[in-house]
Amino acid sequence: MEDSLLHEGRLFGTALAIGLLIGLERERKRDSRGLRTFTLVALLGAVLGMLSQRLGLPWLVALAVVAIGALSIAAYWHDHARTAEPPSTSMIAMAVTGTLGVLCGLDMIGLAVPLAIVVATLLVLETELHGLAGRIGRDDLLPILQFGALTFVVLPLLPDRAYGPYDSLNPREIWLMVVLVAGVGLVGWLALRVAGQRLGGPLAAIAGGLVSSTATTLVLARQARAGGGAALLALLVLLANLTMLARLAVMAAAVQPRLLAGLGIVVGLAAAALVPLAWRLARRAKRESGMPLPDVRNPTDLRVALAFGAAYGVVSLLAAWSAARIGEGALYGVAAVSGLTDVDAITLSAFRLFGDSAIGAGTAIGVVATAMVSNLAFKGTVAWGAGNRELGRTVALGFVAMAAAIGAGVWLAGSVAGR
Repeated sequence: MEDSLLHEGRLFGTALAIGLLIGLERERKRDSRGLRTFTLVALLGAVLGMLSQRLGLPWLVALAVVAIGALSIAAYWHDHARTAEPPSTSMIAMAVTGTLGVLCGLDMIGLAVPLAIVVATLLVLETELHGLAGRIGRDDLLPILQFGALTFVVLPLLPDRAYGPYDSLNPREIWLMVVLVAGVGLVGWLALRVAGQRLGGPLAAIAGGLVSSTATTLVLARQARAGGGAALLALLVLLANLTMLARLAVMAAAVQPRLLAGLGIVVGLAAAALVPLAWRLARRAKRESGMPLPDVRNPTDLRVALAFGAAYGVVSLLAAWSAARIGEGALYGVAAVSGLTDVDAITLSAFRLFGDSAIGAGTAIGVVATAMVSNLAFKGTVAWGAGNRELGRTVALGFVAMAAAIGAGVWLAGSVAGR
């Protein structure tokens, strides 16, 4: 009996807290209904939810939601008669609060509490969200819709079976990797589009590195040749390329978590190797300011997605053929060549081979590291050729330090795995 009372008290207490939280926010916005009304609506929902469960009447839940919705509309109907615009946000907030109370009554606190926090956050950030909406135009919404089409329209239509030599071509798996890469790139692309220069040079470089570290390196190098501050620009190039390494760790976490520890060592050492140089550059760059935003292609564009999908398919086929016919050592050659312009394709191919037990963890990490170093070498050449001598020399010094750290990370990861 006592345990039952404690349990019910916890359910009603949670509903009470949810009502108070959302009601306090409405009270702060000088809503005509506030703490008391929203708390009572949440408790009403909890009572109805508990009754439906105790009496075995599931239809009572639907009736409760409808009743709470009608109550919310009625509560603000008088306000609507006096104002030109209906208080739709408050009506919906009250209805949602009552529904969250119903969830509490049904003993679904684990779902009700996070949703309540989300609702309160949306209400509190009203001004910020309106400002964000004002800065987003058609060109910003289009990539989001394209990403939705790539993920929820194209992906479910593709067959989930292996084709081709060595069963290396799975259409759904290939497109899933396209979605993963496009999603990571979309985050950076939107950050560049929405925030732009307001983020400052370092954060813009990080956003550019998420989309395309090669394009970011090229833009910054050209700025250096045009007379931009070499120390700041070199620092931003290194930061953008360090972001590229961190992006690979994120992909490992999403696709092959068992490799995350090893890759984390590699990325961590690469980051640590840049600290002394970055500190010196940051001191020199204090009086330098400004950087151009990287002009990168929309990562969710169908042509970009198809191009990456084709590249991933080809690299995946070459990697599977090399591992089966020549041996694991041949993968390093594939990584060195394909990594010059794109690290993602060979990285995801190595993850797939490791998942299929075709190669070991050490080989997978070594292949990814080879692609990293190859990519750094290519972008170092870009920085030297498109920029000035000072930028090229500084970037080369940083890339050499990163490459050496990556090699040490591969050795250390192998030693840790061998214990």
